[in-house]
Amino acid sequence: MKADRGLVVKALETMKRYRMLAGGERVVVSVSGGPDSVALLFFLSGLTADMGLELFVFHLDHMFRGEESAADAAFVEGLSRQLGLPSRAIAVDVPSIVRGSDRSPQDVARKVRLERLLSYADEVAADRVAPGHTADDQVETFLMRIIQGAGLSGLGGIPPVSGRIIRPLIDVWRVEVEDYCDNLDVEPRHDSSNLDDTYLRNRVRNRLVPFLEGEFGPGIKEVILREVESLALDKRLVGEQVADAFKRLAVLKDGEVRFDAEEFGQLPGALQRGVLRESWAELMPGESPIAWRHVMGVLGKVVGGQTGARLDLPRSVVAEREYGDIVFRIGKEGEALPVVTLDKPGSLPLPGSGMVFSAQEVGIEEVEFGGSPTVEFVRPDLRFPLEVRHPAAGDRFEPLGAPGAKKLSDFFTDIKLPRRERKNCWLVLSAGLVVWVVGHRLDDRFRLEGEEKRAMRLSVGPDGEYD
Repeated sequence: MKADRGLVVKALETMKRYRMLAGGERVVVSVSGGPDSVALLFFLSGLTADMGLELFVFHLDHMFRGEESAADAAFVEGLSRQLGLPSRAIAVDVPSIVRGSDRSPQDVARKVRLERLLSYADEVAADRVAPGHTADDQVETFLMRIIQGAGLSGLGGIPPVSGRIIRPLIDVWRVEVEDYCDNLDVEPRHDSSNLDDTYLRNRVRNRLVPFLEGEFGPGIKEVILREVESLALDKRLVGEQVADAFKRLAVLKDGEVRFDAEEFGQLPGALQRGVLRESWAELMPGESPIAWRHVMGVLGKVVGGQTGARLDLPRSVVAEREYGDIVFRIGKEGEALPVVTLDKPGSLPLPGSGMVFSAQEVGIEEVEFGGSPTVEFVRPDLRFPLEVRHPAAGDRFEPLGAPGAKKLSDFFTDIKLPRRERKNCWLVLSAGLVVWVVGHRLDDRFRLEGEEKRAMRLSVGPDGEYD
């Protein structure tokens, strides 16, 4: 039972190169049960004696996959006992959090996972936190961010070291991970949702990367990885200059970021975009970088506009022109967002939310119920235009599975949705009738009857700026 040395050699070189561990540290290893994190756990456990490491294992069950995800947790706990390591496995009802927010399931899962992971690290006084990101994750993230238009801040990729987070496998390929696990006679768990091409990362992994390898050979991934490393160095240099410019220009007060438009206009274009991204990050710590198209929107409409020019950004952030100043702030409570209208099948952004609403006609064979709270299938004769907005006083609908019509406010009470979350819900309407309370319930009048050969697929998903 001898482990493959390719992974070990590469991971040790990466640790040395980025000075991840000196010896004697407490390390929390984030283990999903999949091949990458299992390989990382065995690799680090093999270093404990020589380096004096103290390992702790953390696992989060997002409760998306029922018994399958519960079995993942049991598998990780079994591995921890086998290796004699303390572990913490917790379950969080992420689907219910998704239903009470305007975020995508992946965005919510990522934030919950990171918060709970770092909380456990604090609890055990860990010096380092180690997730199992690999070189394939790096390539996939780079390609995703090209598609999303993330700019240099995004194309620099996943950092090998970020604060106390270290990624020893960031230069290791997935095939090397699989060889390592095979040679250890370890059979990791496999997440069935990784096959669902609804998600951008899965489409990149399952379709785009194989296409690129087929057209340009398997070495294309090495080329992309080297490009990420090069851009990371460029990102670091520009980032230092952006930080200096932001510190010089920005005035932070009362939850706002404000800077002089004339001084801002004298900056090189790359620094202008960086300062705008930094303004977003100041108001939205922990969020993914704002998308390129939003940055260019601020430059064109707000920076280049007159007093009163305004642009709604994701997460209720607003950019405005106030005489000689550019101001970023979080939208005020009760500030109404516009109603958006989709005239025909297609997609459109939902202002201030970072989300996109989509309506597409599909074959009945593509209908899958219960896969995601932000996807619904309705009758194919749904009348356009469709209206998408937040709840208003007096809204009523006929909840699927319930007798008759009901006030939306009463429905929210029935499902125990906190009042603070109700205003962020999205409604989809057709000819004035509520079709779907997004993430919660379909209107019974628009359900599929079972005889249709086509269906209308409605979805609300991230607007390209989130991973």
